[in-house]
Amino acid sequence: MSRVFLFLCSALPFFIACQSTQEVDLLFYGGSIHTLDSSASNNQCLLVQDGKILAIGSEDSLRSLYRAKQEINLQGKHLYPAWHDAHAHFASTGKGLREVQLRGLNSWEDCLQEISNYIQANPDKKWIIGRGWDQNLWGGVYPSRFQLDSLYPEHNFFLSRVDGHAALVSGNVLELLDYTTEIQIDGGALLRNDTMLTGVLIDAAADKAKEILPEPSYKEWREALLAAQDLFLDNGVAAITEAGLPLELIMLLDSMQKEGSLKMKFVAMLNPNEKEFQFAKEQGIYETPQLKVASFKLYADGALGSRGALLKVPYCDHNGRGLAIHDPVYFDSICAKIDALGFQANTHCIGDSANRLILETYAKYLKGKNDKRWRIEHAQVIDLADLQFFGDNSILPSVQPTHATSDMPWAQDRLCEGRMRGAYAYKSLLEQVGIMPLGTDAPVENINPIQTFISAVFRVNEKQEPAGGFEVHEALTRIQALKGMTEWAAYAGKTDHLYGKLAVGLAADFVIYQQDLEKDGLDELLGILPQGLWVDGVKLK
Repeated sequence: MSRVFLFLCSALPFFIACQSTQEVDLLFYGGSIHTLDSSASNNQCLLVQDGKILAIGSEDSLRSLYRAKQEINLQGKHLYPAWHDAHAHFASTGKGLREVQLRGLNSWEDCLQEISNYIQANPDKKWIIGRGWDQNLWGGVYPSRFQLDSLYPEHNFFLSRVDGHAALVSGNVLELLDYTTEIQIDGGALLRNDTMLTGVLIDAAADKAKEILPEPSYKEWREALLAAQDLFLDNGVAAITEAGLPLELIMLLDSMQKEGSLKMKFVAMLNPNEKEFQFAKEQGIYETPQLKVASFKLYADGALGSRGALLKVPYCDHNGRGLAIHDPVYFDSICAKIDALGFQANTHCIGDSANRLILETYAKYLKGKNDKRWRIEHAQVIDLADLQFFGDNSILPSVQPTHATSDMPWAQDRLCEGRMRGAYAYKSLLEQVGIMPLGTDAPVENINPIQTFISAVFRVNEKQEPAGGFEVHEALTRIQALKGMTEWAAYAGKTDHLYGKLAVGLAADFVIYQQDLEKDGLDELLGILPQGLWVDGVKLK
């Protein structure tokens, strides 16, 4: 056998390997790839082809098989699955950017000053719409309409409380609504002093007022949605579960995605009215690579902060038990319709009585372990005896950890120590099902998922209060919190076959941070923003 022949034989494997190297779109290297999978190792490199993850592994092995059109050196940074906010109000966030911003103000006087500034800047507006006041920040005394009526008699006011379950309206709006001291609203309340309505409307009473508000134009809605997208993308959010949206706005999301102006992905919950049930019946589950419509958003009660949450026994700081938005017959009927359609039921439940009602109703239709992924949104105050319903019927608790750190200054006043054991009980809830989607509830809370992560893991607010954390025995681990805002959020919206984690074949959606979210301390994590965001393999930020 000649030396030339031997040389050719020995070189042949190398030649074949070189010829078989596949070209791919993107190669990420030089940092840490966080798949959140404890069994994974050697995650030094990630490849993207046609907007999907092609491979994850060691840099040497992948470079031997692939060559990239573009290589991105992470320079020691950390790459994670892009955030999926499991419960937010995307459209409301964008719309609110044009309105009076009252969130976080520490007195009613500060609110009045902000209102004055807004009116001066918008002299042609007759309707003054805003959101964010919170009486708990100034001692618990509700605001009233009387100063607004005196200072701005020509303006109509609708100022929503931070949680969206109460509103302050002016006297002329009360007149438009025909609200008087004698009127009673099912599922709602009108606060009053000795002789007059104060203008504070709770739950259904506020919802009726929303019906007479001027609706943004088509152009204004488009601008609002694009503005909201900018905010969420800046914070590394690639996907959002929109917690209740009119069908017209869902279709606007769809059309803007198809034209390319909206890059984000959405799981959108329908409202349980006749028109939207008819849509679901005719259309069935609606799904594109960017939009999933397969659920309905229900409301069982109000919010704890405005004492609309429905409790089994009265509030400790008030003689009422809260408000039932609908009666049990309604929920039984609605859940029967949702089940027949093969859609998900996702119900807002804050108080222990509301949670019990919906858990019992769900159990009637779920009948034990299942894969229907029906959800309790918030699951905020649970009677410990009712926790079993979650595990027994595969009901997903969809929670927003920042509610715990926002409510902690006054929650025990509302609930007393005994009921606090089942309040904001995230670890206990997770133990029931093994999956817990996490959201921000923006614009109610901070839009940055990092604060959600901090509230879940460290149980402190943006000021690092309280020392040692709030009810820390119910804290989540870092991996649990990260999964809650990525793969578990996608699972809860039934989009986990498309995106939500770093896995071969799924969408190349990931966010990059300078910090190591699995190891760095609280001081390093507070307020951080991402260094880059890719959605479907395209860099958006």
